[in-house]
Amino acid sequence: MAVFIDYARIAAFKVQAERMTHAAMRSVMSAYDTSLREYGLFGYGDSGGEAIMAKVLNDSVKPPMVKDGFPILDIQWDTTTLSMERELGRYDIFNRQIQEDMKYRAPVDFTLEVVNRFKPMSEEMKEAAHTVDLLKKLQKLYDKREELLDEAIANQTDAANKLKDLPALIMSPPSPAIYDEMMEETPETAAEIAARYTDYLSKKQADEGLPFNQQQYILELARYRTGVGHVVTGISTVLQPAQQAHQSKLEEAQSKIEEARKINEEMKRVIAEGENRPQNASYEKVGNSTLPGQSPPSTGSGSEAKNTRSLASELVRADSLFDQLNERIRSQTSDFNNVRKDSVELNTQLRNVTGQSGVPVKPAVRQASQVTERYMDTYVRSGPSNVILLSKQLLEDGRGSDAQRKANDKESKGKLKDMQRILSQIERGHSGSTEAFKQLEQYYNANIALNQASREEAKKAEIAGDPYDAGGDSMNGMDSLFGGMSGLLDRLGDELFQNEYALAYFNSMEFGQLLDWTEGNGDSNEVFKLENQELEYIIYGFHNASGNIAAAYAEIFGMRLAIRTAEGLIENSKLGNPLLVLSAAILYGITHAIADMVKLAKEGSVELSRYIKVKLTYRDHLRLFLLMHSNNERKMSRMLALIRMNTGVNPDEKQTYASGNIRSSIKLWFLPGVVKSIGAIMGNADQVEDGRLFIDRKTDYSY
Repeated sequence: MAVFIDYARIAAFKVQAERMTHAAMRSVMSAYDTSLREYGLFGYGDSGGEAIMAKVLNDSVKPPMVKDGFPILDIQWDTTTLSMERELGRYDIFNRQIQEDMKYRAPVDFTLEVVNRFKPMSEEMKEAAHTVDLLKKLQKLYDKREELLDEAIANQTDAANKLKDLPALIMSPPSPAIYDEMMEETPETAAEIAARYTDYLSKKQADEGLPFNQQQYILELARYRTGVGHVVTGISTVLQPAQQAHQSKLEEAQSKIEEARKINEEMKRVIAEGENRPQNASYEKVGNSTLPGQSPPSTGSGSEAKNTRSLASELVRADSLFDQLNERIRSQTSDFNNVRKDSVELNTQLRNVTGQSGVPVKPAVRQASQVTERYMDTYVRSGPSNVILLSKQLLEDGRGSDAQRKANDKESKGKLKDMQRILSQIERGHSGSTEAFKQLEQYYNANIALNQASREEAKKAEIAGDPYDAGGDSMNGMDSLFGGMSGLLDRLGDELFQNEYALAYFNSMEFGQLLDWTEGNGDSNEVFKLENQELEYIIYGFHNASGNIAAAYAEIFGMRLAIRTAEGLIENSKLGNPLLVLSAAILYGITHAIADMVKLAKEGSVELSRYIKVKLTYRDHLRLFLLMHSNNERKMSRMLALIRMNTGVNPDEKQTYASGNIRSSIKLWFLPGVVKSIGAIMGNADQVEDGRLFIDRKTDYSY
């Protein structure tokens, strides 16, 4: 009976010790930091954990207040140890607490609702992004190719124009016959020299042998020789630079044509490879997803954009064009060589006329004039036989609506310049880092170091000045957005909870205040203060007062531009020429995106698109940008830095896990030796000392 009594007491002792150990640990962990609780987080406070544990244990063994009570268990607490670890600032701990907090807020339904909003436009945006991506590449190549061809034609023109003064030196106006004339004035052309050559020889012979004072024709002969010298010099002066120009300019023209040919081949390759676009898979996955809830109806489709893309091959030039242009350059080179040969021969004859008789100057003039006139008609003068003009017309025939496209581009650039001005104004609003942002950066860096994570510099917000770059950048943003949505469908896990946590606990800017400020009506201190842009900071990570707001502004514009450009492809699909459709679509997109920015600021929301009548607020846009910027580690560090900033509590130092060891004992009433023997059999003989039974209990607790 004695053994059974002590056995029962031991069993009760073990149960009681276990209970009190857990109670003591719960009491310790109940001293959490209340400031962190405002963010749904638990971290141990500043209270002494061992003192709390000791008080709870000691209170549990106080003697009963009942008079003449008989304590069955006289428990004594021998030693206690407490260790705290697993700081809240570590990514795995912080992420687990985010999940615990957000699982009760039903974020999945809300997030899937956002995905559902974009599901109807996935096909439209897929085709739009695909079309813009392809045509943007082709537009750059197309313009470069046409620029090279224009430069080649300009080189031909420059070379040909070097001869424009030559006909006036040979025969002006040109004539098939040269009639003899009397020497009355200084000859100004080779034809006049030839016409007066007979008279020159006659008068020269008349004066020959006479004393100087008896010569009758000395002045007339001198004028004739002077004229010959001027014409010879003039022809040489024209031929020398013309030869250099034809050699260098025409070689350069052929080089440019061959470079244009290579670009033309590159365009063929881009079109062939453009049909396989990896990013399309994300759009298709979102479009084919089966999610709870209903998607809004859409009246748009991607067929128009697809049809426009199918016309891309019309932008490619026929190979025969480049052969034809090269052949005309070779012909120009050959024709110039004939002009030069005959002009040099003419100059040789002209040099002889003042000293010899019987010089065949008239045939030389007629030959040089005919060859030169033929060159001028073929390469210089306007007319149906001018091959350079024919080449220009040939190029223009293949350019469709380039003039209208360039007018669209000019208007688009003007509107983008206005947006760049506003963005620059925002960036200058508070260009430096305030003390709050400097402190925030220190906290951020400390948490990055704690987690040994990589630190990445935030990228400056930009709105491209080139319409095609702006359109391409906006579609790249949609690729990222649908890629994020596609990833979300695969794993409704960490990123989803983190994004919803950021939205639940952190403030964002009032977009309307920003518009007021840009118009000169707002207070910059209110618009740019840290507590009004916490969510923007989590997304972008700028440690200055204007960087995050500027980035959000630019990204909202980019998103609106992408959606509106997709609409523009539908609205302008009937224009035919794919580059004209693209330029008109981008102009449409820029114009309506700017209007959307104003509407979002003034009314607080904007329709998703013309074809999907769903409202999106400023915070809805930020929710989407959280998906686009999937840098989870850095986002967690930014959130932890903000929590430290706002609470004054450093999560990097707040433990979330406690481990306690407690040793306790009771006095054995009967037969301690027998119990010790039983303990020896059980392998616990060391627990009985001086008639008392000792046991150790360990417990762990985590928030």
